[in-house]
Amino acid sequence: MIFSTLKSNLMTQLSLINPILPSHSAKPITECIILSLNDNELTITATDISVTLVNKIEVNGVENGTVVVHGKKFINIIKSLPDVVLTVKKDGGMVKIISNNIKFELAVTEDYEDFPATPKSLSGNYMSIDSLKLKNYIEKTVFTVSPDQLRAVLTGVLFSLKLNQLTMVATDSVRLVKLDDKGIRYEGEDTDMILPAKSLQIVSNAIDKNEECFVYFEENYVEFRFGSVIIFSRLINGKYPAYQAIIPANNHLKAKFDKNTTISALSRVSLACNPVTKLIKFNLEQGQLLINTEDNNSSSKAEESVPLDYAGEKLLVGFNAGKIIELLKNVSTDMVLMEINSGKKPVIIKPYESTESYEMLMLLMPSSVDNS
Repeated sequence: MIFSTLKSNLMTQLSLINPILPSHSAKPITECIILSLNDNELTITATDISVTLVNKIEVNGVENGTVVVHGKKFINIIKSLPDVVLTVKKDGGMVKIISNNIKFELAVTEDYEDFPATPKSLSGNYMSIDSLKLKNYIEKTVFTVSPDQLRAVLTGVLFSLKLNQLTMVATDSVRLVKLDDKGIRYEGEDTDMILPAKSLQIVSNAIDKNEECFVYFEENYVEFRFGSVIIFSRLINGKYPAYQAIIPANNHLKAKFDKNTTISALSRVSLACNPVTKLIKFNLEQGQLLINTEDNNSSSKAEESVPLDYAGEKLLVGFNAGKIIELLKNVSTDMVLMEINSGKKPVIIKPYESTESYEMLMLLMPSSVDNS
């Protein structure tokens, strides 16, 4: 195998697969990547068993062939080179990487037959969606998945499909994000599937321009196709919790405030939070939101008020500072609408008068506060 290409051309594609590669694996072959040249088309494949990425790029091909090399070592070598034309060629049991007066040699992994087989392309059930829209949807949901591997279904994002409608849901049991788009292209049967957060982040990272993305799915696998990229991912087995049951329908108190002003205030006040509980208090009253916190262990406290459009009775609600800041950052509008029932029941956070093509609802469980 021999080919040449501009360093930046190759590095752009290699950066997509870097997150897949484990630093250390019980199955060392998954630390490797496959480089396969056919005329002027180079195919790069990487997998960690649960997710597989296949990417094709145009290069100047000289001699067809296939090699398997250690992924991170190859990527780090390419990354270190100047942005000029480089040549990659297999020579016996080595891969030589040459760039001007720079020369690297990297051992070829000979037992490439052990490399996990790339899943076969799926067919049948699929939806299509603009890739940048999908990227946005992933970014607005995946941050709320749970890190608790003992509750595997909560470590992924629910994709619920109905006729031309996609609902995405993610929760860590304290926060929940629900996003609805009734304008996607899907004509199959009603379907629910849970996609791993890591797989979705890899998909999001691989999207850099708007093009049609096809999402094919079967019982255990999903396949994303856009541009020259194909990503396969296993689905998470299990039934997603009945999230609809915890979304309150009677939060009668409405509060409206400026997102950026409130995030800035929260960020300042949270500097005085207890580092364990991260408890921050919202004191709502007509015309004003007083944000305050106190940490008895360090004898520190802070408070700041921001304008508030609110006509209800005075109310005290506690939140985890980090969690509410992260939710507010993902609101698409400058103004935020908060719907509240009491200081102890789930709070709903929504964009105010959004013009987006989707509807978004976020839920946050309050933290216990001392009313004294």
